[in-house]
Amino acid sequence: MALATRGVLLERLFPLIQAKRFRGKINIQRPKPVHFERARYVALTQPYFLNPNKDKKPIELCNKYEDKMIEEVDNPFQRIIAEELRNRFNESRLVAFYHVNPMKSDQQFKAQIMFKKENMYFRTYGKKTLKLALENTKYESVLDFYVSQNVTVFSPEPEIKKLLKLTKKFPQLVLLAAIFEGKFINKDEIMELNLIPNLQEAQATLVQTLNSAGSTLTQQLNSHQNTLVSQLQERIKQLEEEK
Repeated sequence: MALATRGVLLERLFPLIQAKRFRGKINIQRPKPVHFERARYVALTQPYFLNPNKDKKPIELCNKYEDKMIEEVDNPFQRIIAEELRNRFNESRLVAFYHVNPMKSDQQFKAQIMFKKENMYFRTYGKKTLKLALENTKYESVLDFYVSQNVTVFSPEPEIKKLLKLTKKFPQLVLLAAIFEGKFINKDEIMELNLIPNLQEAQATLVQTLNSAGSTLTQQLNSHQNTLVSQLQERIKQLEEEK
């Protein structure tokens, strides 16, 4: 009884125990080799898998090889689009080719609307559709432009001034080249054609030049007669004053 009472009244002490590793820390990068018996059992229990690429040729390990083995399926709708594209190339008097930098969809839609207002068609086609439409034609060299994101603009009239004016409003569109009246021209030639006035302006300038030349000739032919008439009138006044 006394021992029990003493144990309750006295404060109990619990020693603090801290584990400490013997002989330093474990080297994770260079661990010590395990015991020979353990290493033998570990090697014996490792799973064994057959290599699926065994006895395969290097070309069979390439992913592109499988893509080439896929048979191409004829798409009637794609052939219809290719036929319409070929007709656009034949009927358009001006065809412009653009490289498209990253562009938001709303900006692209805005560009389509603005080109449409000027009677121009802003179109995007895939490389396969272009190949179906332009292969073995005089426009086959156009396929070299389509290596990334590209846009084609078709215009029934050769309105280069309007085309360049719209291009300046969208810096994401980079003009590469064009087909003007059935002839391939580069960007520098497009800028030179932009300096040439259109047919209506040239006709108005020609008419103005012809009219000015005619009026100048008339003035020169009538100048001597007018001078003679004025001199005669002055002489008549002098004779009347002498009387």
